[in-house]
Amino acid sequence: MSVTELSNLRADALDVARGDTVLIEKLSFELWPGRALQLSGPNGSGKTTLLRTLTGLRQPHAGRVSWCGQDVHAGVEGYAGELLYLGHDNALNPDLSALENLELLARLDGATADMADIAAALRAMGLSRAQSRRPCGALSAGQRRRTALARLRLSEAPLWLLDEPGAALDVNARAMLGELIRDHVKAGGMLLFTTHEALPLDGINVDRLALDA
Repeated sequence: MSVTELSNLRADALDVARGDTVLIEKLSFELWPGRALQLSGPNGSGKTTLLRTLTGLRQPHAGRVSWCGQDVHAGVEGYAGELLYLGHDNALNPDLSALENLELLARLDGATADMADIAAALRAMGLSRAQSRRPCGALSAGQRRRTALARLRLSEAPLWLLDEPGAALDVNARAMLGELIRDHVKAGGMLLFTTHEALPLDGINVDRLALDA
């Protein structure tokens, strides 16, 4: 995880829109190493659209997103390798096994993981050897989410952007997710996330940013 004292994610007077509708206006914040920021707000307030704007996948309606002082939407070299984005969609191919999906995603994430690491990450998230080899289309919603979250165990990115990471998880899986998040933040990582599920995040400071409807 290549975190430095200068690593930070910043939004300056950011407007975020979906189509012709402006959802968020004049939003400013900074996220530094060892910090977590939770976005809250009702459905339709723009949480997911904001996260996708912060990744660089969407253009802001106005304002600026910067990583280490450089404009994300102007093409910051290496920014994609510095973040891990996990959205509502697990981004899993239903015809591939959990192992095959995670191998592909780890490669795209730039993680230096071999098949033994990938199998271990899936086991740690509660998938059995047999489940790891089934097509993801045959897994339950919770098992698919655990597969997607296993990326966190392999990730070397300092910045995590997570959209409802606890969706479809049982109590035990949410506990594992909370442990992953705590370890990441305590190691100097950065986290910005949304959640409707209570996550066990004792031991770290979580700032909160409320978005209006």
